[in-house]
Amino acid sequence: MNRTIIACASLLLLAACERSAKDDLAKAEEAQRQANEQTVKAQREADEKAAKAQREADERITRANDEANREAAKGQAKANEDIRQTNQDVLKKRTELQTKVQKSASDLDNKIDDLKVKVQTASAKAKTDFNTAMQDVNAKRATLDSDMRALGDQSAQALDSYKAKVDKDIDELKKSIDVAKGKL
Repeated sequence: MNRTIIACASLLLLAACERSAKDDLAKAEEAQRQANEQTVKAQREADEKAAKAQREADERITRANDEANREAAKGQAKANEDIRQTNQDVLKKRTELQTKVQKSASDLDNKIDDLKVKVQTASAKAKTDFNTAMQDVNAKRATLDSDMRALGDQSAQALDSYKAKVDKDIDELKKSIDVAKGKL
């Protein structure tokens, strides 16, 4: 009878141990399942946060690029405006110089024509001296014509120095005309 009791107690104990091991295994499996779920949830949250941070960074970059493009466009527009204004100023300067030179040439041509009329009544020696002096006048007048033709080709940087050259050529022509006038 003791043996039967011991055998029953052993069976009960064995069944209790089996249930306890099964329960422990079930608890461990449940704990692993919960840990896996938490890991997946944490990974999903981390991915969502990273995606959100990336979207925000992309938006900031886009806004910064848009602002940089707007500033670059404003700068380019200002530069274009400055270039147009500079070109207009150069064109105005060139036109004013052409007008001045043309007026000077016309005035000097009138003086030359007046001298040619006066020489008609001069003595033979005066005519010869005048004609010799007119060779210099004609050469300097040809130089002035060349200057006027080349004026349109001058760059903005060269315009001031070219103006000085033209002014010098006009002054030399005036002096030659005065020399020719003195021969009459």
